[in-house]
Amino acid sequence: MSEKFDATDENNPEAIALFEAIWSGLEKDLGADALTFPQEIFWLNGAPGAGKGTQTDAILGALGYSAAPVVMSDLLQTPEMQAIKASGGLVGDKEVISLLFRKLVQPEFRSGVLVDGFPRTAGQVACLKLLKKKLEMLHASAPEKFSKPSFNILMLFVTEQESVDRQLKRGREMQEKGLPVRETDIDPEKTRTRYRVFADMTLRPLESLKGVLPYFHIDSLGTIEEISENIRKTLSAR
Repeated sequence: MSEKFDATDENNPEAIALFEAIWSGLEKDLGADALTFPQEIFWLNGAPGAGKGTQTDAILGALGYSAAPVVMSDLLQTPEMQAIKASGGLVGDKEVISLLFRKLVQPEFRSGVLVDGFPRTAGQVACLKLLKKKLEMLHASAPEKFSKPSFNILMLFVTEQESVDRQLKRGREMQEKGLPVRETDIDPEKTRTRYRVFADMTLRPLESLKGVLPYFHIDSLGTIEEISENIRKTLSAR
């Protein structure tokens, strides 16, 4: 790819080629009629330690969703992804997006779903924009079959220092319980690096969606109860 390639630009030929390859694969494997995506999707993101898992129940309650969330970190542990890694392959945007799209067309998500941890790269942001455009075209051609998509970004925001403190606190608690601990939860410099990687690779591309999609920014500082209440108040006004 060219160094000037900006994957957040959905009009970029490389972004279009990526999306079209993914969509063609879905049509080939599932059939065009099966590609009915959820009517509403909230795309949840946040830095390490922002509390996405902790606040999932509060978010689902505020949204009124009955389906379990789609958690990208869990999805990437599927046999398909494990096989790619076991064979020495790389799990890139194409593989991640294809896997997610196949999950989202399942019937239990038809009325609405929370997706935790997507998009996380510029390429994924571009494909998200292109997916919305594609679904709008399908809706215009067959509104009785395809819902008009409602995409929303939900960002739980914490400062760098708060993210570092929470990651290290989690590491200490895991150690006290005698549970396996990630090195990134016990090394202050590595916890700081995780936050900065998120800010560079995920937060900046996501912010390109402001003004394109409804963008809900939640201040994730305070007690768990305070943050939950903040979430309920913010999402009830949607």
